[in-house]
Amino acid sequence: MVTTEHKTPPIHIIEWWDSFSIEDEWYDLDTKHPHRHIFSTGYVVGEDEHYLHLATTFDPFSATYSVAIAIYKPCIVARTPIATAGFH
Repeated sequence: MVTTEHKTPPIHIIEWWDSFSIEDEWYDLDTKHPHRHIFSTGYVVGEDEHYLHLATTFDPFSATYSVAIAIYKPCIVARTPIATAGFH
């Protein structure tokens, strides 16, 4: 059986400000729930002008990933590469 290994995406540490939703109702400004300063580490599996897509796992033989998050780019404080694309 021959398997094809796909290029592994780069791994980055992303420092960002989290945003959240409080239920499905309208609320007055809620200052008792502060935004959180978050650090996430993962494979950069996608990116466009608005979002960075970060996944926790990547399968180089099927080029699939799981447990991904889309981080809104204006919320990103810092982005640190820790492994380049194609590493093994």
